[in-house]
Amino acid sequence: MGVIKGVLKEELENSCDMLKSYQREIAKIKGCLIRKKIGKRYYYYLVKRQGKKVKFIYKGPISEEVKKAYAEQRKMLNKYKKLLLQVKNQIKFIKRALRGKEAV
Repeated sequence: MGVIKGVLKEELENSCDMLKSYQREIAKIKGCLIRKKIGKRYYYYLVKRQGKKVKFIYKGPISEEVKKAYAEQRKMLNKYKKLLLQVKNQIKFIKRALRGKEAV
């Protein structure tokens, strides 16, 4: 039984490292580009969270390359959020296994 607990502890450490790296990657993302229609025109804003507040920063005319870059950034954010959720669930499962409780 000691070998299994050793493997589980090692996997828990790896999962915690992955959790920290995913959180760092999410923190690097600058915000999301959104398009608002005001009157008959469209305006682009960068939306980011600062503490509990959401800030809208006007970006002016945006080129297609910048739009694509923000779209790619949004895809990466969604990917990291999904991976973060999986790692959190994995950590919870491993901690239960180390305590000896059966997962439901």
